[in-house]
Amino acid sequence: MLGIYQLVAVDKRKGFFLLTISIACSMVFNWYTGLINIIFSAIWLVVEEVLYLYEGSYELKALFKRLGVYLSAVFLGLALSAFIFLPNYVSLKGGARSTFDWDLLKPDLINNPFTVIGKLGLNMMSDSTNVSLYCGSIVVIAVFALFFSKELTARFKTIMALLGLGMLLLFYWQPANFAFSLFKLVDSYWSRYSYLGIFILIFMAGIFFSQVKDKVQPLFYGTAAYLTIFIIQNWKNLTSKGVVYTVLSTVLTATLLIFYEKAGKKGMQKVALLALAGLLLAEFVYNAKKLWATYKDDYKVAKVDEFAAYSSQQEKQIAALKRYDPGAYRVSQTSTRLKLRLNLTAAYNEGLAYNYWPIASYVSSQDPKQLKFLESVGYRSAAQRVTIVNTSVLGADSLLGVKYVLTGQALPGLEKTALPAANGKSVYRNPYALPLAFSSQNDVNNPVFTGNPFAYQEAAYSQLLGKKVTLYKRVAYKKMVQAGKVTYVLNFKDKRNPLYGNLPWSQAGDNVLEINGKVLSNYAGWLSPSVFFIPVQKRTRVTLKTKTPNAYQAQFYQLDLQKLAKASQEIQAKAIKQISFKGPRITFTAIGKKGKASYAYLEVPVKSGWKATNNGKKAEISSYLGTFMKFKLKPGVNKIQLTYTIPKLKLGSLISGLAALVLLLVAFWPKIGQRSRK
Repeated sequence: MLGIYQLVAVDKRKGFFLLTISIACSMVFNWYTGLINIIFSAIWLVVEEVLYLYEGSYELKALFKRLGVYLSAVFLGLALSAFIFLPNYVSLKGGARSTFDWDLLKPDLINNPFTVIGKLGLNMMSDSTNVSLYCGSIVVIAVFALFFSKELTARFKTIMALLGLGMLLLFYWQPANFAFSLFKLVDSYWSRYSYLGIFILIFMAGIFFSQVKDKVQPLFYGTAAYLTIFIIQNWKNLTSKGVVYTVLSTVLTATLLIFYEKAGKKGMQKVALLALAGLLLAEFVYNAKKLWATYKDDYKVAKVDEFAAYSSQQEKQIAALKRYDPGAYRVSQTSTRLKLRLNLTAAYNEGLAYNYWPIASYVSSQDPKQLKFLESVGYRSAAQRVTIVNTSVLGADSLLGVKYVLTGQALPGLEKTALPAANGKSVYRNPYALPLAFSSQNDVNNPVFTGNPFAYQEAAYSQLLGKKVTLYKRVAYKKMVQAGKVTYVLNFKDKRNPLYGNLPWSQAGDNVLEINGKVLSNYAGWLSPSVFFIPVQKRTRVTLKTKTPNAYQAQFYQLDLQKLAKASQEIQAKAIKQISFKGPRITFTAIGKKGKASYAYLEVPVKSGWKATNNGKKAEISSYLGTFMKFKLKPGVNKIQLTYTIPKLKLGSLISGLAALVLLLVAFWPKIGQRSRK
């Protein structure tokens, strides 16, 4: 913003450099807010041009020059950040949420913009229909006081009023909200760009304090106007601490400001300033404390010592596991450090945190092929950004090469190891886990998912083995619908093999899933699973508390561990043992049969950035099961090497380098010109 001001009103050259470098830094530090800042910079250019027009003469030719300088600075700033931004952009384009949500672009108001005044107080949070722009009562008082000053002209006040209205529209006019949400649906952490509104408020307050000499009367009337509207808008919550403390702090702040203006001695003014600083600090501390308490309660944030203890134990457990088994395998777990309402969690990045290969993750832009595959085997995704794994679906885990499961519950088929328990979770070995690399004469493709994860698992194993495989047995049940719930009483004789359920829904809801009278989790909602494990009892019951009992199609299946063992052993016998995972490089050796088509299968997801060679020559990477790597082998020895490079990193770095060179040439060109003339 300072760069734009200098570009328009001070020195175009200085403004160009400051704007270019600040845009580049903003993009490098955080491309998300960087793009928001660039969009806002265009609006602020208009603001500065209007203020410049108000203060002096105006030439259209000079305006176009400044516009050209601004566009050059934005373009060059983006180019300087290309080494970070371009690879991110390419990655996002390939993600599950790569398209813009254009259906949100409607010329509607989200709410009455002036309701924002009622949120300009302590302990106020943004929500889906309102933004909180709290930044201290001193700022709010000054913004209102500005419009009661007799020193400022009506034209200038009109400009400020339009600026304030424009600021409100950033948050309450749907197209503006859509643009500053970077053309995507935002359904949490509302108004992420609220710092822009706070900047405008502070800017307007700064104008009042710097340009108005007689401040007493405007401060009095501004405070009265603000508090009147604030109290009316919070009339129903008038006794809440946030509202009471806001009113008291505002009155006290206004009193100190007026006292400062009235005080004739510098010593008394210093006392008033210190009191104002102390009061503002007290406001910030109180507000931060209250907001932290709200977030802590809503998101079940652990205490520091609890988090440290959990992390320390988890690190030691994973380190012990790697010493116990230094091979290549995936690890899953049935619980995390964070437990939300009804045993749900959003903490699915512990594999990243503690350095093991998981099957769960939570990132804003997931790979769509991986999400689809995981959903097909029973691990649901939510909002195209999180894979929900809070149980062990043994058939799916085995298919994924999950060799170890961290869980506090003994699950049929898993073998408990002697490794130490941590955070209530012991380490269990999965004897049925497929190797991450194996060879076969079977040409495996992608089975079609028809809505049944158990049938999909069977189809995947059938393709891998080249013959029909039946792993699951359908379990009969009796369905009973009562007021507010539906109960499934399962009818089966086998008590040894693991039992699973899945209730595909046609309508989402805030439902509660109970198994044998014990609450398991929320179901058919945010962060809820699809397939769930069912402990076997004499009378096994699955109950769903729901208002829509007919929105579910029940699937209950029992896994035959003997058949799974036989299928897994056949594939394990074909494991590729000479394999190495080091940094961005994977190498392995596979033997191709003579006279028969042979394939190597690698349980690493296909993704742009991977390049392969076979015996030193370029090799084609194809896919199987819709996501993993497949290689056609030549007769004899096949030494395959895979190397990963970040897509467009080299091109982005080249663009950044050229942009830096251009910036240097622009910086030193005047001196070069002077030398040539001499």
